[in-house]
Amino acid sequence: MQTIFPLETASPKISKPFPRLSPRPAVALVNIHQPGAMALAVQTIHRHPILIQLPSVYALLAAPTTEGARQLDDCKMRLAGKNYGTAIGSLRSFLAQARQETLPAQFNTGKHFSGMTGSFIRLQFRNAGFHSKTIRSGTHQGLLLDGVLRELFRQVENSFRHYAPDEIWEGKNYGGPLCTSCNISGHHEGSITALDKAMKFAQQRNIPFIITATAAGEKGSYPIFGFAEDGVRIHREGPGMEHFKQQVPLALRRF
Repeated sequence: MQTIFPLETASPKISKPFPRLSPRPAVALVNIHQPGAMALAVQTIHRHPILIQLPSVYALLAAPTTEGARQLDDCKMRLAGKNYGTAIGSLRSFLAQARQETLPAQFNTGKHFSGMTGSFIRLQFRNAGFHSKTIRSGTHQGLLLDGVLRELFRQVENSFRHYAPDEIWEGKNYGGPLCTSCNISGHHEGSITALDKAMKFAQQRNIPFIITATAAGEKGSYPIFGFAEDGVRIHREGPGMEHFKQQVPLALRRF
């Protein structure tokens, strides 16, 4: 497993000449359409997080396990009290984790949720009293994208189909890769949307490559919509808000 080191915080005091350190290795750019790119990503994520370019932001993906969450904590220098979402591969598998009685009667099928592609979907996965690195007060959120990125998420999910029951899912495993913004937790500049900053982050955190894809026009963190029996709420705004609002029936809008 690759070790991910924390950022340097202070230069050591040097009392005698010190040998020049070797420069950090260059970060490779691997286009997601390149032959073997997905296989590389799937193989690597079983050992340590990967950095990927999503349409509006750079993100980190990790194994959907307690160890994967620990690795992200180290990589991001994660602040306490934070939770991780996932990147949805199979929408059916994601919805199957939800407590069906908590879904709105007018918005509870894969066809309904497909209209939210490009956003995080927050659902009630467990009882309200359950908390873990991936679940807060019983809820979990997954990012729904499409195209080649969705295919990558599916392949990662399939590769974790048979892993041992994990406490972060209360034993009922979900295989979508953990997904979080590519930045130091709480950093004043927020999410990373530029390649040069993503490469700098990768070098500092010893991440050897970035999976690149096609960028979208509008940048920023994806919006978060929470779905409950009594309606739909906005937990974070982001690109494409007006489109997503129109996907929600008027009777369910709590925004």
